[in-house]
Amino acid sequence: MTTVRVEKIRKTYGDFVALEGLTLDMAEGEFVSFLGPSGCGKTTALRIVAGFEFADSGSVLIDGDEIGPVPPNRRNMGMVFQNYSLFPNMTAADNVAFGLRVRKQPAEKVRRRATEMLELVGLSGKEGNFPHQMSGGQQQRVALARALVNMPKALLLDEPLGALDLKLRQVMQLELKRIQREVGITFIFVTHDQEEALTMSDRIAVMTQGRTDQIGTPTEIYHRPATAFVAGFIGTANLLPVTVRGQEGDQVTVDGPGGRYFARAEGRTYQVGSSVTLMVRPERLVPSGAPLHGAAGGSIEATVTSLVFQGPVVRCQVQTAAGVDLVAHLGPEDDPSSLSVGSPVRMTWSIDGAYLVPEALDSGLAGVTQMEDDETGA
Repeated sequence: MTTVRVEKIRKTYGDFVALEGLTLDMAEGEFVSFLGPSGCGKTTALRIVAGFEFADSGSVLIDGDEIGPVPPNRRNMGMVFQNYSLFPNMTAADNVAFGLRVRKQPAEKVRRRATEMLELVGLSGKEGNFPHQMSGGQQQRVALARALVNMPKALLLDEPLGALDLKLRQVMQLELKRIQREVGITFIFVTHDQEEALTMSDRIAVMTQGRTDQIGTPTEIYHRPATAFVAGFIGTANLLPVTVRGQEGDQVTVDGPGGRYFARAEGRTYQVGSSVTLMVRPERLVPSGAPLHGAAGGSIEATVTSLVFQGPVVRCQVQTAAGVDLVAHLGPEDDPSSLSVGSPVRMTWSIDGAYLVPEALDSGLAGVTQMEDDETGA
């Protein structure tokens, strides 16, 4: 059952188009993330759902009812921001209970619900603590409990983990998902952090320039990106501009920098001579002689330019004769110890380790693509 639907939303600020035709259904109990770089429109979309901004055109519906003119305080939605916005002169329990008291709920219900919510977010025993007596992660949990105490139809989260350090952020990612499953409420999450979105989401809307490039599960957008932008933005990808030379059944033959390669058609039909993009993830790119899982998809001569130990993997960067930089994540089975900076190497991948993005790639963007974390934006 659809809880929240945004339909053909358009929003402009003067000549700047923040959103253009955004349409998305969010089901009851689903965790949906708006993911994209700064300025892509993700925060604007969330603010329109919350009622803090109004769309120029289009509709926002909750349980099928249009709520465009409804003020934020009557939309029955919770909101959690990056800054916790806790009342400094109130204890954790009083912060959580605030919304219930505003609604003039019975005192016993207020006490019981506040205790239940703090227990849900792992803060039992902290009811009497003031914000200045709690860590950033604990304050964020209080803010989350406060937003959930009235059991809203949906919880809107705007970069809520951005102020936390890396390890605490990773812990809170798992905690947020656990809490969402327990309460069964639709979570709508805004982030520019790909790992956050992949870790927590049931579906992700990848946005750029006010539009959604792809809406899908984390697995779909990571392994089967719809556009070259999604391929490069989600995680790390090796992207090569290639030209289709033929297709036999489910196998497509393409020519690109450094040779002839093969990839699966994934149910699509390709026209000979068309320009598309070949994507190989770093974990599927291995030195020649390392175990190759499946039939060969291609190989390319290169020179090792960098070897960086990263714990479970060694990040190996190479440069092809055409000057294209590629990166591989090598595990112990790939024998990274046999490589050294400056040594020649043939990098290979299986046919199932390659994916054809049905979109041409600007040759200037060829090679390893890894989107850097950006600042929080629209």
